[in-house]
Amino acid sequence: MKKLEIGYNHTFEIRTENIQSELPKGFSILFISDLHLSCFSQKLIHKLICEIEVINPDIILLGGDYIDFDGGLIYLNSLLAYLSTKRYVFAIAGNHDYFFGISKVKSLFIENNIKWIENGYHIFSIKSINLLVSNLHEKLLSADFNIQMVHNPKDFKRTQQHFHLQLAGHLHGCQIVWWKKDHGLYPGKLFYPWNLLKKEGLHNLKLISKGLGDTLPIRFNCPKDIILVNVLAKETK
Repeated sequence: MKKLEIGYNHTFEIRTENIQSELPKGFSILFISDLHLSCFSQKLIHKLICEIEVINPDIILLGGDYIDFDGGLIYLNSLLAYLSTKRYVFAIAGNHDYFFGISKVKSLFIENNIKWIENGYHIFSIKSINLLVSNLHEKLLSADFNIQMVHNPKDFKRTQQHFHLQLAGHLHGCQIVWWKKDHGLYPGKLFYPWNLLKKEGLHNLKLISKGLGDTLPIRFNCPKDIILVNVLAKETK
């Protein structure tokens, strides 16, 4: 059923994707992007925190565009204060964060001990598995599982490193969806080639979030989302 949404407090969906790996143990990743917080965002942040608590992912990745207006700062700080209790949380900036004031945005992440990897990367271990989370495009040392997080999916084309999983947001599904084909969202994909839900390759999965908020809060047949990725352990016979 097609649905028109006007306003700030509509619900969002949890998109679940599974990746079969050769790793001895599995883990989960939650990708959250494009909050576009304002003074109307209290219900959204409350709902988001409740969902994160239920999902309880191993890794949380934040893909940028956190703030549109000053009134959203208090709600971003509330979210980050909650996420500061989690061990593996990584964040990058989006274009709206630079428009708003990147120093104000970044300072909130630093104050809440969230790992800020804009123009950088982080290597860590979880369940004895080495992971790389990167916002860079040039080739780095590989880990057991490599993740790239960018804000704009068109930046995937610049990437030289092999990543098992690549994540982006930015496009919001173009907010208006009349039809879907091969994971593409139309008519937006006619103008933005990366306006799709996912693209699968050999040992690679690219996922694009439709985001959690919009500067102009109008959507049609384009529910907001967060993405839960389950990296599954090697199958045993």
